[in-house]
Amino acid sequence: MLDRAHTLTMSHHTDLSDAALKIFLAELRVAILRNGQVFFPRLDQQVRRVWVQGYITERDGDDIVDIDDGTEVMSLDVENLLRERPGVGEALQAGRYVSCVCKLEVHCELGGEAVLDLRAESVCTLDAPGDQLAEPYWWLEVAEAQQLRRSEGAGSR
Repeated sequence: MLDRAHTLTMSHHTDLSDAALKIFLAELRVAILRNGQVFFPRLDQQVRRVWVQGYITERDGDDIVDIDDGTEVMSLDVENLLRERPGVGEALQAGRYVSCVCKLEVHCELGGEAVLDLRAESVCTLDAPGDQLAEPYWWLEVAEAQQLRRSEGAGSR
């Protein structure tokens, strides 16, 4: 059921060091600059790409959608995705439950404040009749991914 988004992503990205991490949006709340790279303490690592799921709560034209994963609401930049694949626009409507892979970019604004930009690379709807368990399964998948990251981190220390 959740492999559809993964398939879309992997067709464009085969370098596993650039694999998207399954996360909750709240894990991106705090970011620090470390050696010129953005580091997310709650993830305990640097991250370039993330895989998130949630409900589209608002759409602002063909530029931005807000997604709520139950832990946080964040905006996704969908402009390039819609330009490359206009057909995904139907999936990016308020009320839809979707799976997205996003590239993380950090921009410094005047005054030195860092702004996190989530650029959607792929989107897959998960609100069809056969997808009723997509949301609760996602919580389990992210928990499992967190546990694996912790165990891998402990093993490398």
